[in-house]
Amino acid sequence: MSELTLYELPPSPNNMKARIALGFKGLQFERSILELDQFPGDRSGIVAVSGQPRTPVLKHGSAVIFDSGAILRYLEANFRDTPPLFSTDFDEFGEIERWEAFGRSRLSEPVSIMFQKAFAPEKSADAIRRANELMRELVGCLEDRLAQTGFLVGGRLTAADVTGAPLVNLAMLSADAGSGPIGQFFAENLQLGEGYDRTREWVRTVLAHDPIAK
Repeated sequence: MSELTLYELPPSPNNMKARIALGFKGLQFERSILELDQFPGDRSGIVAVSGQPRTPVLKHGSAVIFDSGAILRYLEANFRDTPPLFSTDFDEFGEIERWEAFGRSRLSEPVSIMFQKAFAPEKSADAIRRANELMRELVGCLEDRLAQTGFLVGGRLTAADVTGAPLVNLAMLSADAGSGPIGQFFAENLQLGEGYDRTREWVRTVLAHDPIAK
């Protein structure tokens, strides 16, 4: 039995981020999936483990870590013989964190709009249009960056890529993805549109490290 357990909601981009990090580092882990019949639903099981209601949560022996960014840093600090997600170079480390922030603050904006509308009694066409326009604008920035090396920092996969790609993936879902009602809502309403080939390839490359996608 693995000493690592990930408590998760599988479709969530932050949960996917944690799984990709574990997969990239080649770490075996047990999955404990939070099943909800409504949103936000009963989170008492997660609260019992971590003292707070959000996923993902990583348990490593007696250590409990919540927040996907904190999980990436915990893995980096405690599994030093695995492929790195950060850098020992001071400046490059800062660049990784700047692109992480771009994912967490900017790319999350259109995704947050869509999550709000997915649970709203009325679907605002204006809000959905705004989310699509914003996502395409931000992906345009990614296209320019990815033209250099195919990754966001240093020509290799880092925490910057692991943070951003799951968010962009929500604009690339197909109608037959089988990802539940929320995934279906995103597939029908958040669409990247034509082009953006570098970004599409980047997302596929990063998500290939997600163990449940294999």
